[in-house]
Amino acid sequence: MPELRIVPPAEPDAKQAAIERVKAMKRAPGMLQCSKCGGRDTMTVVTGSYIGQDGKIKRGTVTADKVCYHCDKKGILSFMVQDPPKLVQEPKPRRTKPKAVK
Repeated sequence: MPELRIVPPAEPDAKQAAIERVKAMKRAPGMLQCSKCGGRDTMTVVTGSYIGQDGKIKRGTVTADKVCYHCDKKGILSFMVQDPPKLVQEPKPRRTKPKAVK
């Protein structure tokens, strides 16, 4: 049976080191920053927009809001603002039907 060894973590490559430097940079309070790439650009994805009879663009349905632009270019869907956690409620106790008395 082969023996197991602990391998120390590898040094980050140049690209990963640059991403870590960008993520560590100071930012203004409340500024959004992507947790994956460190980008600060956001975008909103809208489906079904059209030009109406009056010549103005009518907005369709928002399918993704506050998405990281740089991650989206790479094909990664990374939301800049996470949804707040939902509270899990305990299930209601089940009522049992009373048995018929004979």
